[in-house]
Amino acid sequence: MPDESSDPNIIKKTYAIDVITPLFGGGYKAGKIDPDMPIRAPSIRGHLRFWWRATRGAKCERVEELRQREGEVWGSTENPSPVVVEVTIVSHGKTYPCAYIPDGKNFPRFKDKHPSYALFPFQGSNRQNVPVADCTAGISFTLTLSYPRKLSQEINAALWAWVNFGGIGARTRRGCGALYCQDLSPPDCAGIDGWYNRCREKLGIVPSSLREWPTMPEVLLIKNGNGGNALQCWSDVIGLLQTFRQGKNVGRNPGNSSSRPGRSRWPEPESIRHIISNGAAREYQRLDHISDYAAFPRAEFGLPIVFNLPAHRNPGTLELYPVAGGSEKARMASPLILRPLKCSDGVFAQLILKLNVAPVQKVVLKKEYRTLCSSTKIRGKDLARYRNSPMASRSQSGSALEAFLTYANEQGFTEVPR
Repeated sequence: MPDESSDPNIIKKTYAIDVITPLFGGGYKAGKIDPDMPIRAPSIRGHLRFWWRATRGAKCERVEELRQREGEVWGSTENPSPVVVEVTIVSHGKTYPCAYIPDGKNFPRFKDKHPSYALFPFQGSNRQNVPVADCTAGISFTLTLSYPRKLSQEINAALWAWVNFGGIGARTRRGCGALYCQDLSPPDCAGIDGWYNRCREKLGIVPSSLREWPTMPEVLLIKNGNGGNALQCWSDVIGLLQTFRQGKNVGRNPGNSSSRPGRSRWPEPESIRHIISNGAAREYQRLDHISDYAAFPRAEFGLPIVFNLPAHRNPGTLELYPVAGGSEKARMASPLILRPLKCSDGVFAQLILKLNVAPVQKVVLKKEYRTLCSSTKIRGKDLARYRNSPMASRSQSGSALEAFLTYANEQGFTEVPR
């Protein structure tokens, strides 16, 4: 939209933005939706800071340089930001539970095209008396940004990346709260290739070597939604990851029935059985073609990972955490972003974006506060060579992330720019 400021040194622009997938959280209270103000300016400012670091911030070579420049644009404890963020809600949308738990059951059923694999943190629990979380669909709002003209590229780069690749609220990397702005979107699915290149050149987003913070990748993975809507594309792209990690004949063996899935083809279960080495470990015959060391390749998809053994077994619930800089961390955000991308012509595409991040090098497996083992076996050529490995022929280095991107290519995704 056109500039509205009377000061020639200040740019003021207003953008119409739709939230195209259900929003979770985002209110002033963590995990809750504020019915009066579901979209808040401080939350947007935080997202814009992240995407500025991923785009324009990639020009910085060191964290100290990044922090200095970030403070100049977005403010710091010493200096306020020259960027003013204002939000006006146009439509509050509709709020509803994302799932329901049938009478006498312990497991939820999610609303149609609401992917359970992305929404499991919101499913609630009858056993623990935790209600199913609410979500809101159909929100639209206007975003007005005012900033010094000299910061135009900084602000425009962050806004472009946030609207097209990020979102608002919780679980945005798994497609919740995905956004659409007609002024900033690609023209059509066929034009995403040229659009991505043109925007990066115009906004001064240069390729960078690996930084200590996430940065934009050289390529995206795109698949035409074939006439589907936002929910269908979202469900499909999340389903792709679910199949790769857990699907029959990909992530696990065929089961004897639909209610009894086959054994996992990933090495983590065998690693855990070897580590705990008790009755639970001996309940299944060893899969000898999977090595018995502590290998955890799926750590690349984000941490922590919770491994739930049935209640009658010991040790019950185990958790896998990242180690960075010599200390254990509570989490490591997934470098994968999966969401629908809406084009200006109204057609949807499925999007996979892998942020450039430093790979996780070490993990610890814990039960409650007790460490059972630590491991640096996250990648390895041997992990792609054993029989039925999900990474076989998809990653020579034995990287689960690399193998997933290859699997996406097999399922019709195309790299852009080509």
